Amino acid sequence: MSIPLLVKDLVKVYSVKGKNTKALDGLSLTCSRPMILSLLGRNGSGKTTFVKIATGQLLADSGKLEIFGHNVIESPGEVRNMISLVPQECRPWGHLTPREHIYHYQRILGNTREGSKDRTQYVADMLNLGSIMDTEAVNLSGGQRQLIIVGMALSAEAEIYFLDEPTIGLDIITRKNVWNAINHYKKMNRTIILTTHYLDEAAALSDEIAVVSRGKLVAQGTLAQLREKVEYNTRIKTTKGLIGDSLKGHGRLLQDEEYEILYTDDSMVEEIILSAGLLKSHVEISPIGLEDVFISLVGESIDED
Repeated sequence: MSIPLLVKDLVKVYSVKGKNTKALDGLSLTCSRPMILSLLGRNGSGKTTFVKIATGQLLADSGKLEIFGHNVIESPGEVRNMISLVPQECRPWGHLTPREHIYHYQRILGNTREGSKDRTQYVADMLNLGSIMDTEAVNLSGGQRQLIIVGMALSAEAEIYFLDEPTIGLDIITRKNVWNAINHYKKMNRTIILTTHYLDEAAALSDEIAVVSRGKLVAQGTLAQLREKVEYNTRIKTTKGLIGDSLKGHGRLLQDEEYEILYTDDSMVEEIILSAGLLKSHVEISPIGLEDVFISLVGESIDED
């Protein structure tokens, strides 16, 4: 069987007022087996453009994108029944309830009346929607309306799900419900392509992570593999002025108005703790996390504009 997703040298150029901007600049990545693959990148890195091309909403200018061996660019109809999508920008109809949204979406997909009812209840139970299922969307919160869109997408029995920031605006408990649903589909050997700005979400869910910057792939692999690409293994956060210029040669130093962060190896830990104790300064020491990996690979924070 062909692999779920193959992307090679994908290019998309937007032309606005005579100015060309490359949203995708030769993007290449692979999802070699059913898994959860997260795409991380700052706003404007090309993630949503990629999702729109993969789901047939946009045409690429050049390159190849295959889903289970079918060329999406040349034959989008062949993959239409294999995919489902949570778009980044989508609003439910205000006068319909979550139950009606999911049920009618199932009918549009061709399911029977009874099958649509069963599938609607299945998704409602999975996302814990029971208390809002019969409330019109206009009377729901923004996060609850987002859950309607997620529920519609997850109601489809697809082979590959493209989830473009599906948990944006959700509280932590509701996010965890969506996480559980995503993991449920993974256990069913489905492929999930997830874009998110929540680094804890990517770290908790992903089998592999693809870091994208300026329309290109920077790195792809498991979190452990991405950590290996970073020169240092320890993160030391202290009150500004404790580390100073004297320790710059022992790692990479970042500063803001209050704190300094030194990326270094664990040989520096004892010295920093001693200095912090003498000066009664704040100090936090931890292994590098996904945020630190992202900063190292891309050169800036994921939420920096």
